[in-house]
Amino acid sequence: MTDDGRPEQSLAERIEALRRAATPVGKRLPSDAAVATAIAARAGASLIDENTLYRLRTGRSVNPSMKVLKALADHFEVSPGFFFPGSVWGPEEHMALADALRSQQVRHLCVRLGRLSPEELAQVDRLLPSEET
Repeated sequence: MTDDGRPEQSLAERIEALRRAATPVGKRLPSDAAVATAIAARAGASLIDENTLYRLRTGRSVNPSMKVLKALADHFEVSPGFFFPGSVWGPEEHMALADALRSQQVRHLCVRLGRLSPEELAQVDRLLPSEET
C-alpha cells in the first residue's frame, strides 16, 4: 500500500501506465517492437528486445537489469526511480518533471530552492499560483 492507501503498482503496471501516458490521445499505443527499436536507435545499441519488453509489460518477468530500466526511463523521459516501489508520482508527473529539468533556468531555481529552509519554502509556495488555475 502507498501512503495514501492505494495499492502499490507492479513493474508491469508502471510500464503500461507510462506507455499509455506517453501516447497522445487518439493515437495507437506503440507496439513492443516499436519501443524496442526506438530504444535501440537512441542508445546506439540493442539494450532491450520486444520479447523482453513484452514479458516485463505483462508481468511475466519482474527482475530486469538496471540497464533495461535505464533504457526504458530514457525512452519515456522519466527518472529510473519511477519503476521502483515507493514512487508516489504517476507517469504524467515524472514526464513533466523531466521536461522541466531540461531548462537551465529550472535547474538553477531548483538548486536555489534546495538551500531554503522549510519556512522559506512555504513562503515561496504561497506566492505561486495553485495548480487548479
